[in-house]
Amino acid sequence: MLSLIIDRVGNVNIFNLLDGNIPGEESHIQSTIDDDLILEYIQEVERLVKVSQAVLSHPNQVVNADILQDLRIIGETFFRQFFPESIIQRLKNTQRKSIHFNIDPSLALVPWELLHDGHSFLSDRFRMGKTIRGGVHKSPHRPNQKIKMLIIADPTEDLPGAQKEGEMLFSILSQKVSSQTLELEFIGGRQVTKLKLLSLIKDKHIIHYSGHLFFSEDPQENGWLLSDEKVLKAREIKSSGISTDLVFSNACMSAKSSGKKINTDILNQHAGAFLTAGIKSYIGTNWEILDNERTIDFAVRFYTHLFNKKSAGESLFLAKEFARLNYQSNDLTWANYVLFGSPDFALISEQSAILPTQKYFDPKVVCDKFPTPIAQAYYRYISNQKSNVNEKEILISAIQVFEAFSQVVGMIVFSDVKYHSMNKTIPDNLDDALDLRKWWELVYSCIWEFQKLKISTFLEGISERLNHQKETIFKIVHWLEHWEEKPLHKEEFESYLIIFQYFIDNLLFELKDLEQINIFLMADSGQSHYFFRGNKPSFHFQHKDIHSEKLASLLEQYRGNLILLHEEKKRIIPFATYFKEKKESGELGLVFNGLLPVLVEKSLS
Repeated sequence: MLSLIIDRVGNVNIFNLLDGNIPGEESHIQSTIDDDLILEYIQEVERLVKVSQAVLSHPNQVVNADILQDLRIIGETFFRQFFPESIIQRLKNTQRKSIHFNIDPSLALVPWELLHDGHSFLSDRFRMGKTIRGGVHKSPHRPNQKIKMLIIADPTEDLPGAQKEGEMLFSILSQKVSSQTLELEFIGGRQVTKLKLLSLIKDKHIIHYSGHLFFSEDPQENGWLLSDEKVLKAREIKSSGISTDLVFSNACMSAKSSGKKINTDILNQHAGAFLTAGIKSYIGTNWEILDNERTIDFAVRFYTHLFNKKSAGESLFLAKEFARLNYQSNDLTWANYVLFGSPDFALISEQSAILPTQKYFDPKVVCDKFPTPIAQAYYRYISNQKSNVNEKEILISAIQVFEAFSQVVGMIVFSDVKYHSMNKTIPDNLDDALDLRKWWELVYSCIWEFQKLKISTFLEGISERLNHQKETIFKIVHWLEHWEEKPLHKEEFESYLIIFQYFIDNLLFELKDLEQINIFLMADSGQSHYFFRGNKPSFHFQHKDIHSEKLASLLEQYRGNLILLHEEKKRIIPFATYFKEKKESGELGLVFNGLLPVLVEKSLS
């Protein structure tokens, strides 16, 4: 990790750089920059944020604004004004993944994440954290200790999004993390009293707060706003004996100064007030957040990574990266969050990891490499997320992803059953078509038969992960059945959408081996075959795997038929379904007559 120590005397900045614990050549280097230029940069960023929020709040209005480009320009201009050339070159050329700013209090308001080195924002390159003239905290040592987490939601009962955030977070973490390793507690609304909170917070490892903040000229009076205009103040939190590892404050301007001028008092930072109370790491927001689904999605993704033994800095980095790539182009949610403390602070050690190690979920892989029905449905889904369509349309497209996922995975399993001549009736036409529940029940019945007979399957690794996802799959099926009987109302779309999106992304991630599976139509003659791979299926003249000697003779018997090829295992079986030409595009499309269509429009009123 790089540690950049920045002091400020008058209008002179003094830089010292540590690479790990070793002082670098860049020590006691100076630059001169006036307060008015620093304030102007901060104010210009805030102006662009307001533009972004206006665009997102009024999606039907056409606004000619490239907010990201404007941020790049001012971020690079300030970057070159603020840092000496030697520091600039070191930041550009370092191979380190983490950077920790240990800064003078007068620089606390600078959004370091948005500085731009000419190639990328710093937050796109580094796992970032900052300490305002304070120490770096080490990771806690609790090899077998249960993690205790408190979720506090909407104490003032006027932020419906905050309430949903708390409920969704509680629901998802309850399902994803074993109760043997994580003890969750939820409190919201008027039951959040000062006395109750003070008793609850002192033994928690993680506190997630979603609600209003109270700012005062006296920094020790800063705090969380409760019902009846009561405030749980920083001094009261400090006196409680709190020793929390992480506070995530998803609230209005929770990392901002209470003043508008450069202030030299660390305690004038709301985050600083909590850090001095004994909290090791604090995640807050640079400006007012919108009370919407993206803040919920961001928090869920952060905790997903955190409980996969990522550090606080890496978890925030990965959540920001997803937001940058998948939210609307003018959505600055990714830029809003800031970590106070060391970016390498890890709540979960290697020995006590709660969830298995995961790599970053890349939506582009799904669109480019997954079987075409899934890839096309997912492409429509993420396109809707980025556009201005309403929540109903996004939810419909998410349901269609699950339907395509069910079709492809189910038919691969059924094709394997047919290939092994097992005694199972496989639905492949309209006469014996199954509804979604019976379809998945048959899928799991087939997987169980494979396991019982100890048959090596085409989807060997995937079958195991499907068993892990069984509860999630049938929860989605239950929702769809329930919505057919009692259609979902408009005001319910947002809350279900958040958790549905999470389930879909998690399913595709867990079954990422689907990118290894090629579905293709063998040509009657020649070597140009039609591949149902990615968002745009097409003919390919050559494919390294299907021209290997080992498979060539086997393939000849399948001329003119649909084939499944597992790239990694070099296995081939016939794909037991049909194809037809789409009139509107001329493309060939796969047909799954054995699964009754999900009546999506009817389910959503």
